[in-house]
Formats: sequence, structure tokens, C-alpha cells
Amino acid sequence: MKKLLPYISLLLIALSFTACGPRAPSGVVGGYYSSEDYKNKPDAVFDAARAADKIVVKKAERKMYIYKDGKVIKSFPVSLGANDHFGNKVKRGDKRTPVGGYCILNKRHHPVKYRAMTISYPNAQDRAKAKRLGVDPGSMITIHGQPHWNADGHGDNYTLSKDWTDGCVALTNSDLDWLWGSVQPGTVIEIDD
Repeated sequence: MKKLLPYISLLLIALSFTACGPRAPSGVVGGYYSSEDYKNKPDAVFDAARAADKIVVKKAERKMYIYKDGKVIKSFPVSLGANDHFGNKVKRGDKRTPVGGYCILNKRHHPVKYRAMTISYPNAQDRAKAKRLGVDPGSMITIHGQPHWNADGHGDNYTLSKDWTDGCVALTNSDLDWLWGSVQPGTVIEIDD
């Protein structure tokens, strides 16, 4: 049994890192998103008439601004990395949101976070900084929706009241629906302090 204890401990630690966000508050029941959740959603299809030129996330304000032709056309409240109050992302697993210039790489459905748009983190500066520090910069930073227990939005006030992600930028599902229809891969995203 003593020989198994380290392996059991590692397994428990690994299982604690399997989700990007908070557990459901006590008494809230949820489940994983299914393909039915993606059908007939408003703004699920790209709308060229409102195509965004740029996304800007202001970490200090906990806001995302959507630009078209140099003007803000929409803004959304966001949640950031759970440890963002300690500074900007440096390495894998630090639960901080990066700062820098990136672009949207792809858009995908997510079994736990509704939808997700992968951003091009780490960029060359992020990789150079990580190399200098001798650390892995991490990857898979996304703009994503809410945890499965908040699929219907009943917990939006709870999730937007705190930073809870692994370093990603989280929106409400309804805000993500709007953004989903306004950006394409290649859209620029700037994340500022």
C-alpha cells in the first residue's frame, strides 16, 4: 500500500486539474454540452455585415471590446485566469491570462465550455521570455463560454464576479454566440493589462 500512495496522490492531483474553471455552486446540477446545444443558435453563423477587425481585452477593466473600422461596436464583461492578480502569464499551469498581440486560430465546439476560439498564444515574445526563464510557456489559451453547469446562464453573475479560468478569457454563452458570428480565424486579438 505504501508503494501505491505516491501514485494515488499523483492521480488525485491530476484529476483536480481537469477543468478550466469553478465547480458548480452547491445544489446546482449540470451536464456536458451536446450537439443539440449548438443547433439553431442565434448568430452561430459568421455574419460578414458585422465582421470584427479586432478584439481588445482590457484585463484591468475585465472587459472585451470588439472593433470594426476602428470603432468599438460591442463590449462584454469577461473572466480571466484564476491567478491573474499575480501578474501576466509566464508558464504552463500558472492560471494567468497572457498579455500581447495574437490572432484567432480556430473556432470549435467544446464539450465542457460550450464553444471556444483558440488564440495564437504563445507568440514569439512569449516563447523567448519562457526560454530565458527556462520554463514551458503553455498553450491552448482560448476565448470560451461557461462551464456545463451554467449552460442556461443562471450562474452568469457568479462566474463573471471572479476570475476562474486556467488563463483563458471567458464570456457568457450569449455573448460568445454574438462574438462567434462576428469573427473568423485570423482576427487580431490584443490582450492588455
